[in-house]
Amino acid sequence: MALIMATCVAAFTLAAPPATAQPSGPLSLTSLAFASKRVDVRENSAVVALNWTVRNTDTTATNLTGSLQIRMVGDAPGAYVGQSYHVDFQFGETWYTRARFVSGTPQESTYQYDFTVPRYGRTAQASWVVSSFVVTDDKGASLSIEGSQLAPYRSALKVRTLVDSTPPGMNWFYLEPLSTPRPYAYVRDKSAHLDFYAQLQDWESGFWKGTLRLTGPSGELLTSDFESRWFHPDPRCGPYTGGDINSVSCGITVDVPAGTTAGTWQVSGLVLFDNVGNQTTVTPPDPTPISVTSNEVVSAANFAAVPNPVNNWTQNATTRIRMDVTGTQNGVGTVRLDFDTHGCRQDNGEPVVDPDGGISVGVFVSQGTAKCVVTGLVIVDGAGNVAVYGSRYEAPGPGLTINRLPNTTPPAVSAATLTPTTVTRSEAPNVWPTLTMQVTAPIAPVNQYALYLYDAVGNIVAQQSGGTSGAGPDGTLRLYGYLPYDIAAGTYSYGFTLYDASGLRSSYGVNGQPLAGGPLEITVTDD
Repeated sequence: MALIMATCVAAFTLAAPPATAQPSGPLSLTSLAFASKRVDVRENSAVVALNWTVRNTDTTATNLTGSLQIRMVGDAPGAYVGQSYHVDFQFGETWYTRARFVSGTPQESTYQYDFTVPRYGRTAQASWVVSSFVVTDDKGASLSIEGSQLAPYRSALKVRTLVDSTPPGMNWFYLEPLSTPRPYAYVRDKSAHLDFYAQLQDWESGFWKGTLRLTGPSGELLTSDFESRWFHPDPRCGPYTGGDINSVSCGITVDVPAGTTAGTWQVSGLVLFDNVGNQTTVTPPDPTPISVTSNEVVSAANFAAVPNPVNNWTQNATTRIRMDVTGTQNGVGTVRLDFDTHGCRQDNGEPVVDPDGGISVGVFVSQGTAKCVVTGLVIVDGAGNVAVYGSRYEAPGPGLTINRLPNTTPPAVSAATLTPTTVTRSEAPNVWPTLTMQVTAPIAPVNQYALYLYDAVGNIVAQQSGGTSGAGPDGTLRLYGYLPYDIAAGTYSYGFTLYDASGLRSSYGVNGQPLAGGPLEITVTDD
């Protein structure tokens, strides 16, 4: 496909406009025009240069930065349609801004932007204009021109286009996060926020903007507008940056005001616009119903984890979250928990009515998890009424933290032996002295050690450290040392430190507590 380039000298240049066209100050826009007045893109793409010149009467200024917006003219006076093209510029810059500096000084400088003309219009002809212009210098002066103030510069680019008569479409839509959707909103005394994802496309002019509609139990309506900004410095649609102008991922946040009617709300449609203004309304298939609540029908109190803390130092543990629930119809159907860590998760059991009348659900706590905070708690009764708690729903928190049983007892060694106790120097490099000990670690298991071999005057001749799987079921723990290949004949003694999983430690032997059976000594003899 051929590419038409229009980069000739600006076809339309004005002298400085009347003073009413711009704010007073040292900065002024002295010319702004497309290099061509007309272009035809029905057969081939085209690039048309936009040129402008900025004057600054402040002779001390040394830099200028600014931006302008290019828009397609809409049907109504002063209206625009489709995405804006954000074009930034800076004095002297030719690489890192969308427009490039052409020539001049900070007192009068010229810039150029190569505008790739979109090939589609609502009809066979479209017009493009600069809709706003902003520039500042390094002395704090600024100039902002938009709307009617730009009229003296308006040299519209007239374009013969292909006709886009097809509205955009939707490929995918869901409530976020997809992995663990929580379709609940708490609105008793504050607004709630719901996040949705939509994957949208328009294969001609591209997707522009939309409005998401939520309809309440009595026909109430909530809306949220969203827009794709593909031609801005940070291209995105909401929080998402993926896709392109024709296929875009959009994040849509709906604010649910405080006091919104409680009950089931439903996504009733998305109003979508493409970049030439074609409009359609689509309804997602099987949208997730949203439960809005103020906790005024069903509510809960007296939250607790039983037992708490849990001993999960050496194995997984379980506990139960219990609460007193009031206002239910047809009992409690569902209780759903969320935690701040994957170390805790709700088990697959149903809610249970405890002997005291409270409701409880089981929780699995994985080995080693230090604590879990309940960040979300949902109660749904048999009639569908909902109560929610926790930061996940921006609701009052249940104040629940499942803790690991604290440990204040360091590991203790009741007996220790060493084998062998005598080796020759030639045997030493191939011998692995074994320390066998009886360890008591009633809560936190031993998981690390440090082992030192001392000569007769207390010098360290060998040392090692690392992790260990801990003592066996009978409390037996073995540590394996080594002897240096050049070890001299003599008598050597071991000292060691055991660390448990909570960080507590105990030292024995040389520089530590004495061992019940005496020092752990090994004698090295000459051959």
